[in-house]
Amino acid sequence: MMQDANTGLVEGSTVMTLAGPRPVQGLRPGDRIITRAGALVLRDIDVRTERHARLVRISASALGKECPDEDIVIAADQPILVRDWRAHALAGAPSAVIAAGRLAVGEYLRAQARRDTRIFRLTFDQPAVIYAQGLEFACEAVAVPA
Repeated sequence: MMQDANTGLVEGSTVMTLAGPRPVQGLRPGDRIITRAGALVLRDIDVRTERHARLVRISASALGKECPDEDIVIAADQPILVRDWRAHALAGAPSAVIAAGRLAVGEYLRAQARRDTRIFRLTFDQPAVIYAQGLEFACEAVAVPA
């Protein structure tokens, strides 16, 4: 499970909702987020401030045309759905969900550290792939107590 991992979107990232693109810090539980499975209700948002955040900066169009549509910074362990040669190289498949940190190998996808960074982890009733700035991010389901 991702819950202890360094996952999430950094403050300022823009997420696609039924009401249009919205900054992640403006989202609230109950908002309807556009996902690969259609619109889903956002169940929870875990907001934390990482004192020494491990992040990845993905430059505009680094993963394809307008993918992302502008530079974006995300947590290093945040899973991204990729559908290019990287999926073949890292997972042997035409598409794969890969942690951003595994993609950070050059000038356009690079690791960086930042102090006191607010990171937002979105959860749904089911695992979901959301859209933020032209990329597809995997989000986990709300944990159900045993």
